[in-house]
Amino acid sequence: MVLLFGLLLLPFQAVKLSIAQPAHLWVLFALAMMLLYRSVKISVAELVVYIAFLYFAFTLTFFQDYPRIKEYEQLIKFALFYPSFYLVGRWLGGRYANRDFPLGYGFLFLFLAFQYVTQALELPVIFEALDFGQGALHGTFRERNWLAVYFLLFSYILVLRDKTTKGFVLFIVFNAIVMLLSGSKTTFIAAGIAFLLHSRLPIWIRIFPTLIGAVFYISLFSDELSGDKLAVKLEEERGLALLTSLDLLKDNPLGFGWGFVEAFFSNSWIVVKGLGEGTNSVFSVPLDLWIIAGPIGFLMWLVIFVGVGNSSIKILAPIAALSFLNPLHQSELVYFFIGVLVSYAKFSRPRLSTH
Repeated sequence: MVLLFGLLLLPFQAVKLSIAQPAHLWVLFALAMMLLYRSVKISVAELVVYIAFLYFAFTLTFFQDYPRIKEYEQLIKFALFYPSFYLVGRWLGGRYANRDFPLGYGFLFLFLAFQYVTQALELPVIFEALDFGQGALHGTFRERNWLAVYFLLFSYILVLRDKTTKGFVLFIVFNAIVMLLSGSKTTFIAAGIAFLLHSRLPIWIRIFPTLIGAVFYISLFSDELSGDKLAVKLEEERGLALLTSLDLLKDNPLGFGWGFVEAFFSNSWIVVKGLGEGTNSVFSVPLDLWIIAGPIGFLMWLVIFVGVGNSSIKILAPIAALSFLNPLHQSELVYFFIGVLVSYAKFSRPRLSTH
């Protein structure tokens, strides 16, 4: 029941209970239960690296004289909520590693339809209209990318439990539908990586549908991957953000702490589309974590998001790839699903297929 409530509450990001979301209250309850049962699951590498990250980020934030915005909010998230979601994910992932998952594709398709209806009818309380991404499906989420990431990671857990051809067809088709509705392109690439790494088909057979998917992807987004739109992304959006961030790190490779990114891009003469007031990170997890805590931030990315030293590199590979172009480290649901996946990699036993 704890896992079920978490999976149901995580998407309701538009609902505000004071300064918290429903999932924040759920994770504190789940954390208390985990501690009550003394079921904390964390490796030495995870513990040491995360404590070091908090120490360096805290020191760089409060002992450097840079302008900042919402640094205390970031402190609370990184010191309390993000590790809580991760630890609860580790706990529940271990509990369900060899048990039936409470929800499946039937729920995912129905819940996706619910997201569509929520946005179409603009249901009060659970829906919040956005000024950007007009026409893209975001439903009860704060933006379209979090909707796509939620459905990707949920379906990824399901396909890891059923690596048959049927399981992967469902996985790819479902994420293709999510991509078409949300317009979130990078999650479909992560789905393709998951197929290449985990399908039981011979590698030469896996390559063929992957090429078909690549052709479909390129044809669908060809106008955004060439010409003026590509130039805008490189010169005014992510390309410019990358160059500016690298220049900052060249000046101070030790990092800048929390709250710096939003303050810097809000007041800089360099105008980067998508960054500035209201955006607390650059687009890339390894880059932003280095900006926050220097080399220790990059090490945190390697351990938490890549799985280095945690026997989870293969299972986290789609997330690691996704993290290069998406600020996954700023989402509670990502830490939760990573925790579930890491425990699944450690505690699941091979199953005999029933198909």
